[in-house]
Amino acid sequence: MEESEQTRLTASADTAEKARLKLYKTLLEKYADIINEKEKRTVGEIKQFISKDNLTIQSILGELLPENYSFPENYLTTAETVFAFVKKEIAYVEPDTTVNFWLTPQEIFSTRVADDEDLSVFLCSLLYGLGDEEASVVIAELDNLKTHAFVLTEFGGKQYLLDPAQDHSFDAFSGSQEECIKRYRFHGTSLKRFLYKFNHSQYEQFL
Repeated sequence: MEESEQTRLTASADTAEKARLKLYKTLLEKYADIINEKEKRTVGEIKQFISKDNLTIQSILGELLPENYSFPENYLTTAETVFAFVKKEIAYVEPDTTVNFWLTPQEIFSTRVADDEDLSVFLCSLLYGLGDEEASVVIAELDNLKTHAFVLTEFGGKQYLLDPAQDHSFDAFSGSQEECIKRYRFHGTSLKRFLYKFNHSQYEQFL
């Protein structure tokens, strides 16, 4: 096949894909109110999303845990492996709709895509499965007034801010909580304030 013909076919496929996505977005927006109502969760239900007993979470940890794993001896190195796994295997997608939703670990791992909140819940559940009782999902406001989710935990007197929606090293945003916040950037935008923080046992609101 000539290169010009291949280019034409590729462009045609891209156009068709964009049209399909536009249709899907239109349908989602049309029924957004119904979906949002169905997806509402109580504080108790939100905390239950952080689960170490979920079969998908257990299966992933079964592949990543070193032999004779123990907490705290192996936690940091294994948590770094888990963080790298989530960044590599699950693609971050920023939803361009007014639809609110929560994905299960099974849905995230089967589709290999998630937004920042679902990615953070997924990572937090894996860290909880490692024995980390401190790991929490934080919903924060950025300086551009948008919200963004990440995981915050503490180990050995040191805080770790982990954002699976972007590629950074495990300890890029670490130290005291003030140092983590000062260093943190998402797409060049700094962190303004925490809005919510939750894990399997606690839910805090900072509004």
